Amino acid sequence: MRIPRFTKYLAVVATLGLATACDDFLDINQDPNSILTPPTNNLLVAAETNLGFLMGSDLHRYTSLFAQQFAGQGGLVQPVDYDRYIITATDMNNLWRTSIYANAQADMKKLIEQTQSSSPKYAGISKIMQAFLFAVTTDAFGDIPYSQALQFEAQLQPTYDKSEDVYKGLITLIDDGVADLDKQSVLTPGADDLLYNGDLTKWKKLANALKLRLYVHYYPKFAATATSNINTLLSSGAPLMTSVSDNFQLNFQALANRTNPIDQFEPRRPNQFFPSATLVNLMNGKSDPRRTTYFTESPAGQYTGVVNGTGTTISTSFSRMHTYLRGTRTGTGVQDYAGDAPIRMLTFAEQNLILAEHFQRTGNVAQATRYLTDGVRASLTMAAIPAAAADAYVATLPAQIASQGLLRTIIEEKFVANFGVAVEPWSDWRRTKFPALTPSVGATLPAIPRVLPYADLERVTNPNTPARSSSDLTMPQVFWDPGA
Repeated sequence: MRIPRFTKYLAVVATLGLATACDDFLDINQDPNSILTPPTNNLLVAAETNLGFLMGSDLHRYTSLFAQQFAGQGGLVQPVDYDRYIITATDMNNLWRTSIYANAQADMKKLIEQTQSSSPKYAGISKIMQAFLFAVTTDAFGDIPYSQALQFEAQLQPTYDKSEDVYKGLITLIDDGVADLDKQSVLTPGADDLLYNGDLTKWKKLANALKLRLYVHYYPKFAATATSNINTLLSSGAPLMTSVSDNFQLNFQALANRTNPIDQFEPRRPNQFFPSATLVNLMNGKSDPRRTTYFTESPAGQYTGVVNGTGTTISTSFSRMHTYLRGTRTGTGVQDYAGDAPIRMLTFAEQNLILAEHFQRTGNVAQATRYLTDGVRASLTMAAIPAAAADAYVATLPAQIASQGLLRTIIEEKFVANFGVAVEPWSDWRRTKFPALTPSVGATLPAIPRVLPYADLERVTNPNTPARSSSDLTMPQVFWDPGA
């Protein structure tokens, strides 16, 4: 029997965590059978798997509630609290200290250290992934440990770098990663690369798409910087994504404990996350065909989302997440999904819509409209929309532009295309105010949060952690955020 490569390597992930949590109390107590230098291919799998799970778990749930793609239900439970902005430093402990720094980033750091001198192609992949994860972390939290991060025993209390400085460092890190991909390497990634199967050209395309994401965030607050950086990248001839096959996403399997984290959450915490009325109504107003794979019908022939903040009154008479986020339909019940949908992290559709925004802001309407169309088509392809329905929807774009303006159309289409992508829809709203959002019903803060709280355990153990009160959550904390 042929064992899928994801299955072969997944069991290694848990054991690799032991390798990054060494106890050096007495060297003579060191177990001679412990894994001190894990195999390079297993370490790559661990890093990629941890990243994919992270981007479909807590970070996605918090930010999709704030951006009103999801809404909480189920009475007085955590998603309802988070939906009303009752979110504390304690809620961040697992996300910050375990998922981001101690697991995904630690695996990436170990992979770089282990391969830089002999097999730098692996180090290059890891640097690009590190840059991606540091980027979404600073976008979500603002200032973060970066220059002194991941030094472990050598630096247990790292300083916090300004988010603007983190961005500058990330561009260098991405460039270093791309340069490593072209170096001679004893080992070369192949089937152990769960994201691109060893295709280093695709990693280069991702690196440049990630640069575009970082650069577009400078709009509108630092427009000249955004324009200059994007123009320089485009004129360099650097490779970019050319189809949905270049998407940065982790694929999952229809096997127990190997399904994607969005689907895994559903049966374990049923009736707690539903599509937000903000997203559903936006798509209803445009008769968007992606509704057929994004949401279930409720009732038949209709799509109904939950108004954010209303989940304290329990009701399940709403549309639910459907095949786009949960995978193949296996029956008619609310939990009958295979869980084999990918976790999408940065897509060809997003890249096109980034370029659409850039050209709109620089006055090139023709190019902006072209990239808008290409981005929407890529999104429709990912959602498995039949050609006739896709063509009919694309034909509505000129009318949308005429009625609401080109920039709003671009960002709203990006909001829809990035359903299931962590952090970025929230970042776009903070930058552009599109789509128009109002605070949740019964919100405990006067405005939608613009940043996450720092983890309580980090605050207790690291005196360099900036003070952050609940009122700070609604104030700009990321350098590119122009504020209300």
